[in-house]
Amino acid sequence: MDDSINPKLGWEGVFENDSIPLPMRRAGMAEWQFDHVLMLDRRRLPLEEVYLQLRCVEEVAQAIENMVIQGAFSISIAAGYGLALSAPQTTSDDIEQIELAAQRLIQTRPTGLAIARMMRACIKVAKTAIQEGKPVQPEILSLVDQAATVLAKQGYQTGKNACDLLADGSTILTQCFPDRSYVYLLMETARRGKTINVICSETRPYLQGARLTALCAQQAGFKTKVITDGMGGLLMRQGEVDAFVTAADRVCMDGTVCNKVGTYQYALAAQANGLPYYTLRQSGPDRESASEADIEVEYRNGEEIVNWAGVRTAPIGVHGYYPSFDITPPDLVTKIVTDRGVFDSNKIASYFETAEKIPGAIV
Repeated sequence: MDDSINPKLGWEGVFENDSIPLPMRRAGMAEWQFDHVLMLDRRRLPLEEVYLQLRCVEEVAQAIENMVIQGAFSISIAAGYGLALSAPQTTSDDIEQIELAAQRLIQTRPTGLAIARMMRACIKVAKTAIQEGKPVQPEILSLVDQAATVLAKQGYQTGKNACDLLADGSTILTQCFPDRSYVYLLMETARRGKTINVICSETRPYLQGARLTALCAQQAGFKTKVITDGMGGLLMRQGEVDAFVTAADRVCMDGTVCNKVGTYQYALAAQANGLPYYTLRQSGPDRESASEADIEVEYRNGEEIVNWAGVRTAPIGVHGYYPSFDITPPDLVTKIVTDRGVFDSNKIASYFETAEKIPGAIV
């Protein structure tokens, strides 16, 4: 780790690490520990705080695939540290071995693009290190530390920008776990002395909303309720919601949002009830994605739908069907909140024409 990074603070360098809700603390994501990757098993939250010691690329890849960690940007950091496991501290590393490891990690979650960007950046520094006769692993680790710091600073700035959109006493509805920008929205809201109420859609089948989003809101000190995924529309209609707020695994240049499945139906309900839908997307849109046609929606094993905690919940012979993400067109998205400001969805491409506030972005 870079010696200039204060381990007592969060990656953003503002809040005491121990004051940040657990999933966004340093140890709540993925950390490099001398010769292995330490990863909080978020599947065990909120009942147990269990950490996995991952000692090879395949173990990191399987942890990502099996939902030990979630969120496009958090996954990219985990993958970066995982790639370092393929590069011992020598100058004679076989770059082909590192590239194969990178491809394995890219394949773990195809919808978000942050992993691919991280892997490209790591391969670049690995090749440079080999050419210059330097140990490869420290170069990769330094790059990933830098990326983690920049992502956290972007998330904090995004959270501050989102805080400006919410009136004191507002109630927000979430879907899935909106990751670091959401956590920094909570932290900034508390820092300003404002109050928000959080309604977490539970997000089946892994219940990230119930287990992670609700935990973060509770640990930040805000009133929190959990609902099933089918209740949000009613609550909007009854006036119990002021805004729908999510993250996004991908945002296209035209303002299309790809996020955890269930987002689209809530966006429709929000528009029907005259409520804003705010997407937290700290680093702006994905240049590689012009429109919906460029999005690969991940389809996960249908067995995850018809079983829960090892117990069959559907008749034998019935098959589960599990598109993990859905796509929300830009006309349903009120604002996209980034580190560089708040944009109308159909003008999000102008993000790249706006002054950079957090330099050194990698993913």
